[in-house]
Amino acid sequence: MIGLWEGLKSILAQALIFFHAMVGDYGLAIVLLTVAVRVFMLPLTIKQTKSMYEMQKIQPKLRELQDKYKDNKEKLQQEMMKFYAENKINPFGGCLPLLLQLPIFIALYRVLIETKALIHAKSFFGLLVLGTAPKVAMASGVAFIPYLILIALMAITTYLQQRMVTTDAQQQKMGLYMVPLMIFIAWSLPAGVLIYWVTTNVWTVAQQYVTLRAVRAAESK
Repeated sequence: MIGLWEGLKSILAQALIFFHAMVGDYGLAIVLLTVAVRVFMLPLTIKQTKSMYEMQKIQPKLRELQDKYKDNKEKLQQEMMKFYAENKINPFGGCLPLLLQLPIFIALYRVLIETKALIHAKSFFGLLVLGTAPKVAMASGVAFIPYLILIALMAITTYLQQRMVTTDAQQQKMGLYMVPLMIFIAWSLPAGVLIYWVTTNVWTVAQQYVTLRAVRAAESK
């Protein structure tokens, strides 16, 4: 397991070096790395978006079942699984891409805080230091606005991608409540990880828009 983990970190580090040789900026290298990861995972993430869309469509029926069998949890689970099978929906269809992204996210974090060349690497015209977290930037008195912009982009795009596949008002409200938590987490993350996070979110929003538009167009025919 340790060997796999170290192997993943090595792959990410080598990929960053490769992309840096192409563009001469580690921040842009992280953007290119993110795009490469997302292209590799494209079939899974398209399936994830479709699965989440299908789950939203059946929410009214699921609520009916929950009301009908609210006093019989075992029967409720049976009827829900039967309903999923009849409609050919996998309730866990959206989980795999998220599980695959987490090790990459953590490995990139470790690479950024353990690689000396990256810890102090400046990016985007020297506005960001990849190994520096927003809270550290503010405490050290360096230009804080670029880090604040990163956090704002992260929060907005995180909320947007959740809202795009959610029609339930309560779930949309929960997504809005998650924004402060995301900001709290981002506050302590290195700028390089935030660049990866924001790029991932932007890609996801664009992909969801294209995928959902195609699905809805197919349904309307």
